[in-house]
Amino acid sequence: MKFEVSIDPSCKEPKIIIITDKMSDEINVIMERLSETHTDSLAVFSEREVGIVECKEIIRIYAEKQRVFVQTLQGIYTVRARLYELEEKLDSQLFVRISNSEIVNKKKIKSMDISMTGTIGVLLKGDIQTYASRRYVSKIKKLFGI
Repeated sequence: MKFEVSIDPSCKEPKIIIITDKMSDEINVIMERLSETHTDSLAVFSEREVGIVECKEIIRIYAEKQRVFVQTLQGIYTVRARLYELEEKLDSQLFVRISNSEIVNKKKIKSMDISMTGTIGVLLKGDIQTYASRRYVSKIKKLFGI
């Protein structure tokens, strides 16, 4: 298979064109990969092994002491990516950033305490308590119609 990249300063959005004599499994795989906008799973690390966690199982992703952690009901794992990289990869319909150091799964939110001044207390499944920072409060209120 040949690849060709053409640089055009007037181009505002990248465009991929596949020229072929017929459709093949290889082209279908390429098209599927190119159309994927978010990931369904993440590679996570525990003390001795690498595992795969389905995104729908993730309760929260947070940064602490220069490391990024993924928390599920089964445990807490480390991940080798920065929080902003994960935010770009994850489905925005499922995950929301609540602070500079934390992203939560919207479907794992049990309740939110909006009585505190400037922040929102967030109770997640597994009785995990966290807080949305002031910077993200208006975004969260708008998202949930509060």
